[in-house]
Amino acid sequence: MNTKLFKNKVMAIVAMFTIVLGVGIAMASTHKAAKNSKANFAISWFTYDGSGSITDPLNYVEASGTPDCPGTTSVCSIQATVGSNSKPVITPALQTEINNAVNNHSPSTNVLLQDQ
Repeated sequence: MNTKLFKNKVMAIVAMFTIVLGVGIAMASTHKAAKNSKANFAISWFTYDGSGSITDPLNYVEASGTPDCPGTTSVCSIQATVGSNSKPVITPALQTEINNAVNNHSPSTNVLLQDQ
């Protein structure tokens, strides 16, 4: 076998291994960064302050722990991702859940009701 041809084949194999290794490291780093970014979304309970719309994040105050909300007539507290200024992130799905809980007089996973 030709020595020059052998060296070229070895160099090609080393180059391909380096590329595969680099892609693997890049993918692992991207996966780790994505996993860490998901971990930064804290979920908390927020108590409704009674001052306006039940779907407006500005009308909620972050609670410490799960609030005690006995009843079924009006919003007491919601569970949501903590957004800017410690206000809840009210997604369209959560907005629907809030409205359904109030309309059906039935608390849900993320909505606690109270009697006034």
